[in-house]
Amino acid sequence: MVTWLAASIICVSLILDFTFTTYFTKTATVATSNKIYRLTDQNHLNEITIFGSSRAEKAYYCDSINANCYNYGFPNQNFEVSALLLEFELKKEKNTPIIIDIHHDYFQHDAYTNINLATYLPFVNSNTTVTNFLNTNNRLLPYHYVPGARYFGSYSSYIEPLVGNKLGLGNAHYLKGGIFDTKIGASRSIEKRIANRKSKSLTFEIPAEKDSLLRSLITAHTNRNFIFVISPYHYSAKSTITNWETMLSYFTMLETKYPNVIFIDLSSLLTDDKYFKDTVHLNESGAQVFSLALRLSLIETGLF
Repeated sequence: MVTWLAASIICVSLILDFTFTTYFTKTATVATSNKIYRLTDQNHLNEITIFGSSRAEKAYYCDSINANCYNYGFPNQNFEVSALLLEFELKKEKNTPIIIDIHHDYFQHDAYTNINLATYLPFVNSNTTVTNFLNTNNRLLPYHYVPGARYFGSYSSYIEPLVGNKLGLGNAHYLKGGIFDTKIGASRSIEKRIANRKSKSLTFEIPAEKDSLLRSLITAHTNRNFIFVISPYHYSAKSTITNWETMLSYFTMLETKYPNVIFIDLSSLLTDDKYFKDTVHLNESGAQVFSLALRLSLIETGLF
């Protein structure tokens, strides 16, 4: 009896795991893990990829930039994570440009802040590159390898955006990987965030090994244009970065040195609070204005 019960539980767990992986984590376009799936299991040869953190996810309105764009931004995607995604993208026989959203702490990495396991769990047993990445960052536990147990504690991460999108709940608009807030941030809320921002003192840093890796990606793939973009900053956030010019100088240097690098600074494009969700992210209106401006900038470069 005990053996039969155990076998039944295992069978049900495996079926549920397969179903959940198939319909919630990989193919559901509103799931962050779907972005890994698109890069690893699908070929979109005309696709212009956009990488970056939640700043990118909420700022790059694909249809206003180019019909072939897809937004692969997601929260806390710093350089280490972008490099993983680029490893998949750069294996493809493509020559489309790559857009990378940058910000002052893009090169700073904390494995427990920058890596959300829910994004990667569906691939632990099927993609060694993903598994090695998580192991290198000490993020995997034994049960993460076990179908039926690996999603424990993460189910809501997949279900909430899917249900919210299907039922039209909340203020989020999903479009080609982007998630856009449809309302203007409350002025009182923004004022509080501004006050909090002004108390901070932040810096742009790039460790030598990350500088070396970024340059190697650029020089090894001269058939791809790397477009580094600073999307709009709220003035209060920008004012807290003590060496802003250092960041500008670094990416200007890359543009000068490497023919396949373009640097576009639109950080000061938007100054009105009505375009921001908060002091870090744009709302949908801000994203549309920024994305159109980016399109015009890219047309000027001759890429579009």
